[in-house]
Amino acid sequence: MDLWVDKVVKAPCRGEALLGRYADDWGCACRYQDDAERFSRGLPQRLKQVNLQGALEKTHVRRLSRLHPSLKRRFTCLGCAFLWRPDRHGVSRVMRRTARTKLHAACPRLTAWMKHHRHLPERDCFPRLHARLRGPYNYDGVRGNARSLTRFFRWAMACTFQWLNRRGGKQSSSTWEQLARVLDRAKRARPCSTEVKRRRVFGLTALLCPADARTTAEPEAGKLHVRDCTGGAG
Repeated sequence: MDLWVDKVVKAPCRGEALLGRYADDWGCACRYQDDAERFSRGLPQRLKQVNLQGALEKTHVRRLSRLHPSLKRRFTCLGCAFLWRPDRHGVSRVMRRTARTKLHAACPRLTAWMKHHRHLPERDCFPRLHARLRGPYNYDGVRGNARSLTRFFRWAMACTFQWLNRRGGKQSSSTWEQLARVLDRAKRARPCSTEVKRRRVFGLTALLCPADARTTAEPEAGKLHVRDCTGGAG
């Protein structure tokens, strides 16, 4: 797929074309719509040549433009929805959030798990609950996705309150404050961002000379010279 895009797809494109791939999931971004449609028409033939078949329900042509940001103009890949939205500073950026289908499927699974394990002792129930919460945090804990993680966390707390109050087959008199104190003692997992911040990478050029090669014409010989390649050409 990578070689086919580099050698066949990019050549006739009027604008820039990029391919992002992770294992067998990938997405191709084209600057112009006709390039994207030509890529979509040639994709089934290419997959047929290597005895593969694409998932038609997951294959779409979507418009994603910073000039027209909208919640309707988005695409889903690897369980995350990508869309242009203004950040908290008002600057339009490509934001990522948990896909709606994934979030709607995770909440019923957590409800069913809590209903089945509500009779476990607290020392066994709460660590397992926190492990199920940390899973989405680790996978979807990217910048800009705090709203989806908070929604999932509130659903989990409401589900825990509902089913722990139904122990013994009847409604008990526990309150939200009591449950919060118990969960705080158990160190409940709260929504957090697990994305590693980008780090600046410096290009280094080391020029070393042996000590006996120093001459009066080169007074700096034998010292380490560093060149910063991060700021333009130089």
